[in-house]
Amino acid sequence: MNNELVTEAEIEKALDFLRDNARDIGQAKALAIKTERMTKHIRALEMKRYCELPVSAQEREALASDAYLKAANAEAEAAGAFEQMKALREAAALKIEVWRSMGANYRAMKL
Repeated sequence: MNNELVTEAEIEKALDFLRDNARDIGQAKALAIKTERMTKHIRALEMKRYCELPVSAQEREALASDAYLKAANAEAEAAGAFEQMKALREAAALKIEVWRSMGANYRAMKL
């Protein structure tokens, strides 16, 4: 079938991407979750350092700490990497869906 929107080679490439990157996407998701939880853990540890202060002051000090900033940056980086991989996965899946729809339309026109 000659499909002007999506070629067979592009579909092969999309399928290869989905197969070859499944583990990496899963690991990126795991890292995003881990860093999110680590940020909360760091926040709690930093608040604990100021246990003599009211809770609002503990939180202020924790959020202002270098340890929290480092954890927040790691969380943002992990989330960004995961979202990028997720977007690439969705683009590959959509390309396959377009190809399938075009094939169905082509077959329907032949009847």
